[in-house]
Amino acid sequence: MISRRSLLALASTISVASTLGINCQGSGLCVGNGGSLGEVLGILRGMDPNQQFSDGQQIACVESPNTVGNPSLCVFYQMTGRTFTVDQTIWYVQALIDHGCGACGSVPVDEGNDVNNGELTANMVTNARRGMDMVKAIAKSEKRAIERAETKREGVSKLSKRLGINCEGSSSCGVGGIAGTERGTIDDLRNTVAGGDDGLWGEGQQIACISHATGRLCAFYQNVGDRTFNKDQTMMYMQWLLDHGCDVCGSVPTDDGNDVNNGELTVNFVA
Repeated sequence: MISRRSLLALASTISVASTLGINCQGSGLCVGNGGSLGEVLGILRGMDPNQQFSDGQQIACVESPNTVGNPSLCVFYQMTGRTFTVDQTIWYVQALIDHGCGACGSVPVDEGNDVNNGELTANMVTNARRGMDMVKAIAKSEKRAIERAETKREGVSKLSKRLGINCEGSSSCGVGGIAGTERGTIDDLRNTVAGGDDGLWGEGQQIACISHATGRLCAFYQNVGDRTFNKDQTMMYMQWLLDHGCDVCGSVPTDDGNDVNNGELTVNFVA
């Protein structure tokens, strides 16, 4: 049976992570479990993509090779006040893996990189079900305190903007590979970003480019004003394009409201 002390330690770990944005931190039991997050991702891909989970619910777990306490690595949401699908959860777990997390970590689910507005957490849990119930209670308590201290943020989860994703682009998007020319894809471009340096990109800056047809396939932000986006955010947006079925070109909104006029990441042909 999990002790109150263990649960409080888990809560403390979660609280510390709430100031860090996307991170690979967790309990001391996370050590030696590298690669477990990839196993969780495999489980998620085999689940009903439309199944929904709310704060504190155990979504997927894998047993740890650590026999002390028989812990499991579990993923769950905290402080979101809403539900998320398995499909959405896959995106967030992939973001943790792309960030370099092998087992534990947390990733914000809202704009502003503030986990106090909600996060997906991967952490080690002993006696998983009871542990998740307690995490849910702790998360709700923390959420109520946050809402009393500041105005509750309105709007929808940025993941709901999946409806605004499109695979449109220049007519040259479809001619790569013809007559021996290079054919670039979003997947190849995303791998290029993953292998590149960390950075911040703003309006119109070319994030990365690869050869395509008679020119290049490039990723860049549009209509974002003076805002900038980091490598992890950029890779997540590109993953959404892939999950939407886009192969070469496309755009995804970067703001609540599903309005690309308020910002978008675009992958398109550049001469």
